[in-house]
Amino acid sequence: RGVFVERNGSMQLVDGVTMLRNHLNAAIEQIARVLGRDITEQDPLQDLRLPNGSRVAAVYQPCSPNGATVTIRKFNRWFTTDELVQIGTLSESVRDSLVSAILDRRNVLISGGTGSGKSTLLNAIVAHVPKAERLIVIEKPLELQIEHANAVRWEAIDELPGRRAVTVAHLVTAALRHRPDRIIVGEVRDHSAYDMLQAMNTGHSGSMTTTHADSALLALNRIADLALSAHSNLDHGFVRSQTADALHYVVQVCRQRDGIRRVTELMKVCRYDTTRHALDVEHIYRYEPGSSDEVYRGDRFAQTSSAGSSSQRLSKA
Repeated sequence: RGVFVERNGSMQLVDGVTMLRNHLNAAIEQIARVLGRDITEQDPLQDLRLPNGSRVAAVYQPCSPNGATVTIRKFNRWFTTDELVQIGTLSESVRDSLVSAILDRRNVLISGGTGSGKSTLLNAIVAHVPKAERLIVIEKPLELQIEHANAVRWEAIDELPGRRAVTVAHLVTAALRHRPDRIIVGEVRDHSAYDMLQAMNTGHSGSMTTTHADSALLALNRIADLALSAHSNLDHGFVRSQTADALHYVVQVCRQRDGIRRVTELMKVCRYDTTRHALDVEHIYRYEPGSSDEVYRGDRFAQTSSAGSSSQRLSKA
């Protein structure tokens, strides 16, 4: 089997390095056992965290019929916001806007694809939270490197024989009883979005999280849709109104063709118009390659949604 390594944002085959199927299987099984897990044909999927923080995702036969597939994500280092400006991930204007939002206790959602740099950006902006504040950081699995003096770290766990699952949603609910100033959720990917929105709307302003989406506007809709999945009787308009009230800014990050991870959008969430059933948002920044003026101010979108359809209307704020 070939071995590929990501260098400078692109996957490259490592010349002269191969791994026999039985050797790879033995390595996966050993890693799982060290961490108290087993990967077998009856349980062929594993998402593990090594003691050094690296993440190991494995798919075993029969789901991977040509031999096991293993992906290791190793975090070599974490960046500050100043360093992200220097390497081209952030513009100075976006960095300043995000720092101001954190200090003003605004709730921030970071969205993007897999490997786009969501966690890196989240880790960098959390560093600007005043040191006197108490943070509860909830992840699955743990990966952020939070150096805040009063940060409580929690990790959601899967069900095992003799142990029940503890989900991100469970931990968000539990966090409310531990006097957090802010709640940081590493990633929202399921109905825990509903609990996160409720926490943001009940006195825990300045909270942050990430999600997978291809644009800032789609991220806003994704959070609302995930929240709707929490309870079958939730009203669509109510949940979208809650989403608009809870999330103040959405930041989109993207890994581009040149391998550089960049912030491509900064969007302000204005409100949810109940009469038009529309989310009003304002694009503060949009990255345009080669443009000397990448900052757009005052362009406001009203997005309407109904069962099975959605549309956008552009109007000047």
